[in-house]
Amino acid sequence: MERPDIFLDSICLDCEWEQVPDMVRFYAALLGFEAEGLDGDVMPAVVGKNVSLSFQPVNGYLAPTWPNEIRGQQSHLDLIVKDLPKAVAYARSIGARDAPAQYGDSWFVMLDPAGHPFCLTLNGPLIEHPWRE
Repeated sequence: MERPDIFLDSICLDCEWEQVPDMVRFYAALLGFEAEGLDGDVMPAVVGKNVSLSFQPVNGYLAPTWPNEIRGQQSHLDLIVKDLPKAVAYARSIGARDAPAQYGDSWFVMLDPAGHPFCLTLNGPLIEHPWRE
């Protein structure tokens, strides 16, 4: 059977109701995406060229506990960067925190405002990036 056209549209992260504006601002600044839905009845999101990241407010949200396995990491994003120290410094400046555990020299694990881990990395799939030849 031939694969039909299926494309990744959005990744959704849970958070507390009160955290939604901070999550939108944080990821809009981190990824250079446009914020959408903060003033309407649409699920708030940040929208990039080919993908969006949305934020689903839930009652009783429990943040990830990674690297502790009680609630684990639940999900995480790998974000490819050109300059790791510069990307880490920028992420800190907009509200990211260093994760309590680090596992290598080519990536740095951080936590977003709601506690979701994400990795800034020099490694990534073989896709085109502006700085790669």
